Amino acid sequence: MQEELSIMTMPHPAAPSGVSVAGGAHTETPESRTSVSAHRITMSRPAAFNDLDRVNEMHARCSLQSRYARYGAARRALTPREWRRLCDQAGGITLVTVPRRDPSRVIAVTCLMRTQPLHLSDFGILIEDSWQGQGLGTTLTHHMVALARTHSRDCQAVTATTGSDNQRMLSILRRLGARMSHPSGGTVDALIRVQT
Repeated sequence: MQEELSIMTMPHPAAPSGVSVAGGAHTETPESRTSVSAHRITMSRPAAFNDLDRVNEMHARCSLQSRYARYGAARRALTPREWRRLCDQAGGITLVTVPRRDPSRVIAVTCLMRTQPLHLSDFGILIEDSWQGQGLGTTLTHHMVALARTHSRDCQAVTATTGSDNQRMLSILRRLGARMSHPSGGTVDALIRVQT
């Protein structure tokens, strides 16, 4: 039987070289621990630029379906320029998740990035296929929405776009009270209010 999931905040590590921490829109992002099961404990921390190779190795392990659900395209890798932007905490929050027993293996990347208009943050998540269906996506999504409330000073709502056939993500978003719209037959736009 799957155990209940939880996240425990931990101290924020020193900022890696070349990564901006605590920019104008966000305060420092804590590390967290996620218990997927008694034997599958993961750690999530702010992304650093030197994670790029491991992040792209994760992309290579993900199925075409998983990558398409995340990007709406068959992305095989992120470019250094894209990853540098995601690592800049002045523009948002990006977390990498690793198994506690194998901290060199990235199994998930979760992003909450500032958009125009500035009071919205766009959410995205990619989880390695072998770690899907165990509650990790639910836990990380809830955690990022909580960070939008507590660490994004001006965020009023979180937006997300996913495929209309991505039932796992749609279920997670509905449980968070997301308002759904269907701009096209293949995608769903979701909006989650974080300030009332």
